[in-house]
Amino acid sequence: MDQKCVICKSATYHEHDTLTSSLRKQFWQMTSMRMFIWGDWDLTDMESDENIQLLACPVPSNRYITLFLKKYIEKIESMPDYELDDELTEFYISLISTTNTTSFAPGMCYKTYVLDKEQYMRIVLQEEQTMVSQGTTGLQTWDASLRLADFFAEHPGIIRGQRVVELGAGCGLAGFTCAAMGASNVLSTDFNSDVLKLLEGNRQTNTEYKDKVQVAELDWANLEECARISSNVDVIIGADVSYDPTIVPLLVAALETMLVSPQQVAYITAAVRSQETFELFLKLVDDTGVLGKSVMDLTEAKMSTLCLPNPVSDIRLILITRK
Repeated sequence: MDQKCVICKSATYHEHDTLTSSLRKQFWQMTSMRMFIWGDWDLTDMESDENIQLLACPVPSNRYITLFLKKYIEKIESMPDYELDDELTEFYISLISTTNTTSFAPGMCYKTYVLDKEQYMRIVLQEEQTMVSQGTTGLQTWDASLRLADFFAEHPGIIRGQRVVELGAGCGLAGFTCAAMGASNVLSTDFNSDVLKLLEGNRQTNTEYKDKVQVAELDWANLEECARISSNVDVIIGADVSYDPTIVPLLVAALETMLVSPQQVAYITAAVRSQETFELFLKLVDDTGVLGKSVMDLTEAKMSTLCLPNPVSDIRLILITRK
């Protein structure tokens, strides 16, 4: 039987740990306040000397910290017989006096993605705060990448000991997750020079995995280079790489060139913003005559590792192999 927590008057240790763990994971990952899941604080009744260690990782942007603390303090103040910590109050006041919370400001921040229950296995990524920066969307982690990374975290056996190539890596979450889950090596590729610089920086930041991960430029139109890579890959991964109908033919041609054996497999996640574009991708895969596919709907699938409460678009996982 789970004992009552000495910190939380009415909660068990399990209930207390579940709440604080959830808050940390969402904060580190900069989960939107609109989607933030606060849990049932009526069960926990935290005392004023209980501090959730939110700053144990590189911190998110000041804007996000300010928005989080506003809600966090409101939660604390709504609890009976709770005195707000003076240091927390002073820190919050100093932030709101210097931070614009009404709009997103361009610039980099850190997001931390937790891959294990104990929260020791972490991936720290520097990302852009705005959706489009320097003419690319690749400087931010998108829903499809979260879904793909979560899939591998939940099914590590798929990736353990495998040689992985990531297409359109962006910030690199899926590739770093594969490295953390035991891939023998990961080649994270992209074509945009700014994305590649960011990706290399994130590789250097994640020292535990950097020896397993290499960063390289890859143009999908360069089928000769794709063919060269194909001899050193077991698994190909890609998240949100099929959203643009003008590059879908290049993507499919690259996959056809790289998947030369039935033992190789590609895992591609797609946020279905345009049904027409998604169906074009599937059709072109079929039209190769040599590639087979299966499609899984991940939209409603519960994410047990990473945080994505409400995906903006439907998410599909497409498995592609050589027939």
